Amino acid sequence: MQPIYIVFGTESGNAQGLAERAAEALEKKGLSCKVVDMLDLAYESVADLDTMLVITSTYGNGDPPSNAEGLHAYLMKKAPMLPRLRFSVCGLGDTTYERFCQCGKDFDRRLEELGATRLHPRQDCDVDYEVPFEKWLAAVIPALQAAQQEAAAQPPPTTPPPEPQPIAKHVDVPGTRRNPVAARVLANLNLNGAGSTKETRHVALSLDGLPISYEVGDSIGIWPDNDPEKVAAVLRLTGLSGTETARVGDIEAPIAELLRNKLDIQEPDVRLVDRVLETANAEDRQAAARSHHVIDLLERRKLAWSAHDLVHHLRPLAPRLYSIASSPLAHPREVHLLIDVVRYELFGRPRMGITSELVVNRAAPGAAVSIYHHPTPSFRLRDPDDDVVMIGPGTGVAPFRAFLEERCERRGKGRSWLFFGARNQATDFFYRTDFERFSQGGVLTNLDVAFSRDQQDKVYVQHRLAERGAELAAWIANGATIYVCGDAKHMAPDVHAALRDILVTYGKQTPEGAVAELERMAGEGRYQRDVY
Repeated sequence: MQPIYIVFGTESGNAQGLAERAAEALEKKGLSCKVVDMLDLAYESVADLDTMLVITSTYGNGDPPSNAEGLHAYLMKKAPMLPRLRFSVCGLGDTTYERFCQCGKDFDRRLEELGATRLHPRQDCDVDYEVPFEKWLAAVIPALQAAQQEAAAQPPPTTPPPEPQPIAKHVDVPGTRRNPVAARVLANLNLNGAGSTKETRHVALSLDGLPISYEVGDSIGIWPDNDPEKVAAVLRLTGLSGTETARVGDIEAPIAELLRNKLDIQEPDVRLVDRVLETANAEDRQAAARSHHVIDLLERRKLAWSAHDLVHHLRPLAPRLYSIASSPLAHPREVHLLIDVVRYELFGRPRMGITSELVVNRAAPGAAVSIYHHPTPSFRLRDPDDDVVMIGPGTGVAPFRAFLEERCERRGKGRSWLFFGARNQATDFFYRTDFERFSQGGVLTNLDVAFSRDQQDKVYVQHRLAERGAELAAWIANGATIYVCGDAKHMAPDVHAALRDILVTYGKQTPEGAVAELERMAGEGRYQRDVY
């Protein structure tokens, strides 16, 4: 009998971790299974599979994560009917996004259209995914057991079905997510002025000798490594010397090396929470995982650890994506990034995000940073003769610096309008001299800014949009493309509502008609969003 194939699509590593946990749960029930990265799946073999569980996140505004793009495209456009296949889908997402869990929904719908049999209804998981994931898994396991018992009771076929060959190990070219390259740091500058409550870094990287070329609108992924002092603390708390070997995926190495480069020793996996705190409640496990770092948990209870056990209880280290803030025409063989430094306090200790800690402490000019190129075809600068409206508060302004550099180099005739927002003008106006130069040179036609803390009543970019509503409506009517980049939870919905209201007030549309117009513009590529 074939194993159950658990395939995952992931950008941050969460879906991979859940796939591995699902496999562990299935094996405890005596069910044979294999976990497969969608990038390594031989797509044509799906027709020969008996059972497939799909666990996938969604990237950006409804797109598949990068390692799921190939399977997604194959199923949508080329796959044959799949009457033999039984399946169930668990999608990971964020309800603040308009197309919540869209990739999971796509797989679920398309597999049904291709004649596959759904073992259990799709589960859509919000950012707090532990409870719904465990609910889905608890229901899927008996469905799998029943399906296998039913199959075992059937007489063997006269002609044995072909043995599937589902694993086709993908060869990762350098500069991609699974094969990053080392880029030399050229500059690392804090762009905030004295007294700012924020720390935002402009990081310039050299691409000399690297197989990376990019377009404006794309992103760069940074694979961080862990702070050596934190690695030493984990080894001390687990009683390991660091020389013991263990395996992460295809890599076998000393545990000290794996802790430095392959494992997340900051955000704990719920399996670590479960072992240390011995809590059986999924909600309590997730709450503890969110309120502790790995070291906090290891300090709470002294346990015996082998290198293998420790690896099994830690999450894989995940990359962080950053919108590119430069044009390759303006900065040949360089890429610029705008990075918010994440700082907070936990259990009385100052903390930083993993990549933030790398950028602040170990990415001085001359140092090397592990990076890869992440194309973003759904966020592309149109013809330089087209009018563009760019809305990017905070670090969301990064791609628009790149857009304006590109338009400056291409010398197009299109008008450009930028809406930027931050806390304080004196300390948080990123790339101010660049934007003033673009304005003086005629590349940037209009610049509207909103600094929320410079007056008693907070002002945000959506307020500036409303103030310029009549002119904005005229730009839209004349064919302008609207770009939005930045926060998905608050900013993007507020901006969307402001654009809808502008079309109602100045475009003489009904609210329903305005929403339909924005959807039509999105379908034509005239309303593009890169929100996160």
